[in-house]
Amino acid sequence: MDELWTCPSCERQFANTNQWHSCIEMAVEEHLAPKTELAVGIYRAVEAALLVCGEFRVHPQKTQIAFIARMTFGGVKLARRWADLSFILPAPVDDPRIRSIELYGPTSFGHRLRLEAAAEVDRDVRRWLCEAHRRGLQDTLDPAAEVDAAVGHVLEHMMVPLRTRVVAHPDGLALGLPQYAAQAFGAHPFVLARIRGAHYPGEIQKQADRPVLWLAEALVQLGLGLGDEADAFLTADL
Repeated sequence: MDELWTCPSCERQFANTNQWHSCIEMAVEEHLAPKTELAVGIYRAVEAALLVCGEFRVHPQKTQIAFIARMTFGGVKLARRWADLSFILPAPVDDPRIRSIELYGPTSFGHRLRLEAAAEVDRDVRRWLCEAHRRGLQDTLDPAAEVDAAVGHVLEHMMVPLRTRVVAHPDGLALGLPQYAAQAFGAHPFVLARIRGAHYPGEIQKQADRPVLWLAEALVQLGLGLGDEADAFLTADL
């Protein structure tokens, strides 16, 4: 496995060379100092669960505390009465406690759940954290993996952020899609695409050897032309 890249400014280490990050230096205790006893208790429970999983680094930031192995695999954002725990898994978890799932790649499902007490870091959460730790070690990183189609609760809460490009379509223009994004929606091709703050209904279609997202006249209305890049955020149109 390749050696980690060390940032020359803050000396943090990353799996990818020139990885974007914040060089803000802050100790864990400094981050926790203004937090409530409840929030600190939740953080300590998460930290204790991760210590069982293996070695990891902690990077306190202004808004959250991130957890890093070879790469970032999770984090916790503390509020007064709750904490939002996020972690990356190689497959989606179908559990009603999961508030959102973001698909970043074939084996990168970012999960988020809200914890309102330290006791909520239960056996399931501890198992998810250890699996996320393995993802942080890149043990479960497989860019060639196929994505199982989302169903039920997973489909209701899955979001797919994309940096994509406008391509030709028999009826005008469409957005090109990575294969993993199209596979994730499976037999539910109808989605909502948020572009520039507005939502547009669309349909995932197969064109030649690649999937595309057909948005009728939306791309023209947005002033996008063939070859232009676009940021889109996809959710199932339920």
